[in-house]
Amino acid sequence: MCRAPMTYEMAAFSAIISHNETAVADAMAPGLLQNAFISRDPMVRSHVWGSDGNTRGTVTGMLSQPPLCIFDDPGFVATEASRQILVYPQRAHDRVAPPVETPLADAPLPWGTYRGDYMTCRFEQTATGWKLADLCGYRMPGAPSVTG
Repeated sequence: MCRAPMTYEMAAFSAIISHNETAVADAMAPGLLQNAFISRDPMVRSHVWGSDGNTRGTVTGMLSQPPLCIFDDPGFVATEASRQILVYPQRAHDRVAPPVETPLADAPLPWGTYRGDYMTCRFEQTATGWKLADLCGYRMPGAPSVTG
């Protein structure tokens, strides 16, 4: 069963939805991606907010369909320092989820199409709490991908 976003998750999501760049930067883990965001890298901005009015498949496009349905990502090995969630708009979740009586072992997460029905968001523990580490699936060019 899915859950609502935790406080720190919702803080990051609200900052993105409200287009509050300062709050988004504050909700991010320190590092190269945060620096690229602060520097207004066009690829990062397009990933988050889209371009030319198109938000389909973007972070904003996914978050703009409340309520949200959150699962801890079973494909990611969570630690005390890092965790990853699957974020579904409730309507997409209801469309792609197997019947409630179906055991998870028979229909493992994730369900549906990545960036169409759901997205992943990775958070890291920092000195100031849990912070968004990957802007919900962004991969820096040339950076190794993180797998669980």
